[in-house]
Amino acid sequence: MFEWQVDAGAKELEPGAVLLCGFAGAGLAATVAAHYMVRALELPRIAILRSEQEIPIAIVQNGQVQPPIRIHGAGKIAIALSEFPPHPAGLAGLADVLLAGAASRKVRLLLALEGVVPHPLVEGEAEDPALGEEQSWVITSRPDPVLLASFKAAAARPLGDAVLAGVAGALLVRSQNLSLPVGALLVSARDSEGFPDHRAAATLIETVDRLLPELKIDTGPLRTQAEVIERALRAAMQGRKQGPGPGKAPENASIYQ
Repeated sequence: MFEWQVDAGAKELEPGAVLLCGFAGAGLAATVAAHYMVRALELPRIAILRSEQEIPIAIVQNGQVQPPIRIHGAGKIAIALSEFPPHPAGLAGLADVLLAGAASRKVRLLLALEGVVPHPLVEGEAEDPALGEEQSWVITSRPDPVLLASFKAAAARPLGDAVLAGVAGALLVRSQNLSLPVGALLVSARDSEGFPDHRAAATLIETVDRLLPELKIDTGPLRTQAEVIERALRAAMQGRKQGPGPGKAPENASIYQ
């Protein structure tokens, strides 16, 4: 069972806020996107989500201790994030506390960010490995023409067929009978060599940027980081062809870039 605990002295969200969720998935795309937005928007931590099933790990960032699952926010934007995928047994409880917390704060949209492998398919389309590049998909918990129109304007395509697990899947299923609008924004992410996919994270952020015009986030540094990682991967692959040797991670190859 999870509990939403408000930090001492934290300001509550304004009614009509948007709650984004970025939990670890393919290519860590959602986690990277969440961290980047928190830093770019300078969002303070406002709450933590606690459970007896939580991972007993402390995250240290800039000399400050953070719990595995936390919420940053201010005004009309909040972001729930975690560097680790929640335990499957706790997914229903986590989804329920996020939904209840969002509803009690009169949130106008709860949107789960998610990286997926391979890319989703739109009904009637042939599978094309290149289709997922720079593309995002959306699915809502129940039909909502107005909401779907806003996603279409943000260049997110409706999802045809897929199986979604994790936090995104739990949120979509457990919110079907609620009045709170809930959706999942998906991006095709490369899950290679254990490196995070910064380009997929940038695609998520850019879609959110178009969906919420009040946000203005420069994703240039994220895309630069993606190029750094890709060069390192190409070098590593070349090194394997030439024989075994010590591996070297790219400089600044961090999910927090």
